[in-house]
Amino acid sequence: MKYSIPASDFFYVPDSAEQELEDIRVLLRMPGGRRMFRRLLSAGNVLGPSMGKDSRGTEYNEGLRAVGLWLAAKIEMAVPGDFARLMQESSNDRQAANAKNHQSRRQSRA
Repeated sequence: MKYSIPASDFFYVPDSAEQELEDIRVLLRMPGGRRMFRRLLSAGNVLGPSMGKDSRGTEYNEGLRAVGLWLAAKIEMAVPGDFARLMQESSNDRQAANAKNHQSRRQSRA
């Protein structure tokens, strides 16, 4: 007889919807928590295509996307409007990094 332990048994968290939302609120108040959410949403490719090179790749990408969409929904439930704010922060950080890289390249040519 084979015995298997569901993966959920390894990471038990009491089921409390309000505690889950409060945990997300706490993390969203921290710069590191906001960066981590942005990394997770990026890894889930929430706003991008899911097509892979083959059906297995697409299925894998859809699995990542499903987790990302779940997280995006939880963020919106915890702090309405924060998903959009995370996107804006990401855009601002990308623009700042691009400007810094552009300036650095110009200085290295001089």
